[in-house]
Amino acid sequence: MSSQPKSGCLGSLIARFFSANTAEPTEKFPYAKRDHFLSAAELSFYHVLLTAVDAKHTLLTKVNLGDIFYVQQPHKNVAARNRIDRKHVDFLLCDAKTMEPVLGIELDDSSHQKKKQQEKDVFQDAVFAAAELPILRIKAARSYLPQELQEAVQGHLAS
Repeated sequence: MSSQPKSGCLGSLIARFFSANTAEPTEKFPYAKRDHFLSAAELSFYHVLLTAVDAKHTLLTKVNLGDIFYVQQPHKNVAARNRIDRKHVDFLLCDAKTMEPVLGIELDDSSHQKKKQQEKDVFQDAVFAAAELPILRIKAARSYLPQELQEAVQGHLAS
């Protein structure tokens, strides 16, 4: 009789799973970490925006529209889902207790003067309007006044 304990089917499957996951991968994944999650302009704006946000809110960056909005009747509206896929809002202000989105914030740099980008902006604004979530567009600048940002944020939250 063997002194080894019998592991049964489940034990055999677990052993096989762990031995398969510890083996060296046959190919290297083609992923690498970005050096900068936010552009220099976005990062500068983010730090000033943080000072304009009260403790009742949390500020998130680069949130996918598909994580903010859902498509009603998705089986009938596949194209609508595809239109928000791979698009994001620069900043999202959420209620700190519930994480409910309360305001989208876009930092519009010079690229927003191009016709193609303006069409994307109109679409994005329409998505926010359809979901009754306000969006605030701020023109990119060399510097920002925290008091002015706070007033703009509060003004959009009140509407």
